[in-house]
Amino acid sequence: MYKKWMILAALIIAGSAAVSFSGFDPFDEYGEIPYTIMIYMNGSDLESEWGAATDDLVEMLDSGLDSRNANVLILTGGALRWMNDAIPETEVIIWQLVDGEINELESMGKVNMGNPDTLRDFISYGLANFPARRHGLIMWDHGGGSIAGFGHDEKFNDASLTLLDMQKAFEESGLRETNLEFLGFDACLMATVEMAVLAADYARVLIAAEDLEPADGWDYNFLSALNRNPHMDGFALGEIIVDTFIDYYGQDSDEILTLSVVDLSRVAPVMDTMGQLMARADILRFSDLAIRRAKTKTFGEGSPRDNYADMVDIGDMAIQLMDLYPREAEAVLHALENCVTYNRHNSDVEIFGLSTFYIYGGKSQGEPSLQTYSDLDMDAHYTDYLHDFFAKLIGRDFAHEHHEYVHTELALWRPLSELAGIFRLEGLLQTETPGDFLWPQLNGRPVALFLITDNGHFRRYAIPVTVNGHEADIIVKFSQNSPRGEVLGIRHQSGNVIQKGHAPIEPSDKIAIYYLERDFNTGRETWHLGEAFTISGPPQLQWSPAPHTHRLGLRHTDICCDTVYTWPKF
Repeated sequence: MYKKWMILAALIIAGSAAVSFSGFDPFDEYGEIPYTIMIYMNGSDLESEWGAATDDLVEMLDSGLDSRNANVLILTGGALRWMNDAIPETEVIIWQLVDGEINELESMGKVNMGNPDTLRDFISYGLANFPARRHGLIMWDHGGGSIAGFGHDEKFNDASLTLLDMQKAFEESGLRETNLEFLGFDACLMATVEMAVLAADYARVLIAAEDLEPADGWDYNFLSALNRNPHMDGFALGEIIVDTFIDYYGQDSDEILTLSVVDLSRVAPVMDTMGQLMARADILRFSDLAIRRAKTKTFGEGSPRDNYADMVDIGDMAIQLMDLYPREAEAVLHALENCVTYNRHNSDVEIFGLSTFYIYGGKSQGEPSLQTYSDLDMDAHYTDYLHDFFAKLIGRDFAHEHHEYVHTELALWRPLSELAGIFRLEGLLQTETPGDFLWPQLNGRPVALFLITDNGHFRRYAIPVTVNGHEADIIVKFSQNSPRGEVLGIRHQSGNVIQKGHAPIEPSDKIAIYYLERDFNTGRETWHLGEAFTISGPPQLQWSPAPHTHRLGLRHTDICCDTVYTWPKF
């Protein structure tokens, strides 16, 4: 990898004020270059920790794109350091990819990549200085869905762009007059109907992922396709971006893979039919609605300490309500089919290409999240439904009254004060039947694995921790290839924006595990942070019998997304 970064440094022409096209005529029969593609590369910890932006820059250089077919402009910033010797962390710079080299065009100074003015100025620069028949914009960084938005700038207190921030930048940059051919997000969770509705005035096509993305993100060798057909439209280019992304990892990969192409001219009926569906939903039937919400395919889930994204697949949401409101649910599916023109994923559960915010696991942040949603000014019926559903979610204990549970696990408890009824949760297993099971440990320390993803052929779990004093989850995967569990790495927390991929656990990292402690007499729960330790060698799970001093109980998740515990016993 170091060699690749040195190659990148050698191919950067620093301080070049003008772009040389080596004597060829860059214009097509219409007097314009076919494409200008602008890449808003907010490096963040993706770059400063493990060089993901540098790797993608090398892919762009290696793509073999002929500059007569497309201008590629790249804005770099947002990282505390860059893993190459050419791109400085002290300022935000606009570069141009030119036939296997990148030229420095202009410095924007020490500006915040989480400020909409920075995005506006970059787009305006591209439109004014690099006119083309078609324009594309790729947003490169982390993503968090409709509430959290996009990106974080390490140099400005992890500042991010909300959906309204991006809409403001689009409006002020001139994109209403000169629409983008495509808007792409090389980021997690940004294939949302809310993002699509706000972008519809400024772009023709949306290319984005419903779920989390691997750390390597898109395969930028897709640029070479413009050499074969520089005049393809955004839908055709979008299909190539999706196919190269899926093929890069492989359809059978244990990575989470989703990417879709959306016709923004047809997104309004999706939002309208969602509103019509939820206008029919009788909130007095809360138990029925909550059970169906619990079963709906959800993206971006975390441990109980950071489960705030609450993005769900719109098609699966409609299917879950089909038995109650068949006509309205069918209308949602029909609108989705017309709007999502291409969609690939590796989930065994069918997903339909667009997600939406549906409050549930993140109800502890429900009020600010719903205020953010209301500010987006989406369909009034859908917005009102979210507020009504949230009020019921926190207002009455339906689940406890009727014992309506949607998920049950076997829990292992360590007695802290058995007479006082105080215990510490030190293990969870996906079974309801006690037995002589083995329980997981990390570096000799017991851990509770909280399920966050089950796509049919692999499952992922989160262990809430701190890493070097910062909040995070350690992500563990189980699959046919790793039946005893594989530690994938660290998913850092940065507000509600979710990290793309996983950071490796380094030998010098100080890790402390969070344990849930519960007083069974009062119901009071607290999170206890264990003693910090370091892991020598590759991190892995070990499996051991439960200590004879520990107790077993059941952990139920009810329809209100609350946990209900049975008293620990032998």
